[in-house]
Amino acid sequence: MSGRMLPSLAFCNDVDYSNWATYREVHRVLSEEYGLPAEDSFWLFDPRGSEMALFKKSLHEKGPRHDELLEAMAKGRLPILHGGGNFSCSNTEVRSSRSLIGAGLAYVRERGVMPTIWTNHGDDGDIQNIGGSAWTYQQGDDPASAAYILDLLLQGGARFFWTDRHASNDFVFSAKRSGKQPLLVKERTRSGHNITCFFRYRGALPKAPDAQTLGLQLSGVNLDRLVRTGGVTVIYQHWGVHRDQEGRPRTACEPIFPAESLAGLRRLQQYRDRGLIRVVPLTKLLNDCMNLSEDPRHVCEDL
Repeated sequence: MSGRMLPSLAFCNDVDYSNWATYREVHRVLSEEYGLPAEDSFWLFDPRGSEMALFKKSLHEKGPRHDELLEAMAKGRLPILHGGGNFSCSNTEVRSSRSLIGAGLAYVRERGVMPTIWTNHGDDGDIQNIGGSAWTYQQGDDPASAAYILDLLLQGGARFFWTDRHASNDFVFSAKRSGKQPLLVKERTRSGHNITCFFRYRGALPKAPDAQTLGLQLSGVNLDRLVRTGGVTVIYQHWGVHRDQEGRPRTACEPIFPAESLAGLRRLQQYRDRGLIRVVPLTKLLNDCMNLSEDPRHVCEDL
């Protein structure tokens, strides 16, 4: 073997509009019908009581699926923390704070289930988001803000960050930071920390990607280019979302994936079975790329 990373793909889903039933059904389809591995995300808090949040407004109000979420986290299925919580202006008047998110992070750390991946969520109501080197409304990495949490995330073991600006319509990224359009990039934050950020493939879609547009993301053209270039990619998704005719999001109902999206998953399965594309959990892909960048002798061929 040549000692290079095989063309690789991972999914990165945001938990918006998901409930416990959609979460379970999506992963049943991916795992049992197509044999495709995928991790998922969760919230620490959602004042409106999402089933994908551990708590509502505080640690005194457990979410409806608190115990099931902790169990899934312990099994490594939910390593992605989506913005700490759901504080979007369209959803709630509750704003985030260092004390609130800090309490949630301490709770999961004490139980040994601290997430290693962070993805920003929502809108300018989510002031806890991480801004990196091109911040606007985000205050999670601003030490002068009452919503500053980056140091707590890093102390807890968070290693990889997705900020609002790290979405791309280019399907293929380089596994090495020295390559063209690397998957991983370093960002200097207002707190002085250097963090590792990663890109996600969005696609030229009219709305953020969802279960109904997954097939467009997994097109033959895209997968062929990934194979041809020998790159890597991370698929940006909201697979708990369906949209009405006006494009407004709602919780997906069964069948979660329409025919075109199932065709995309089947296509990816075939590329995987032919040994053309390696499909791995996001945590593994990010760690592989980190290791490859840090140690040029690192061999990922048969991971």
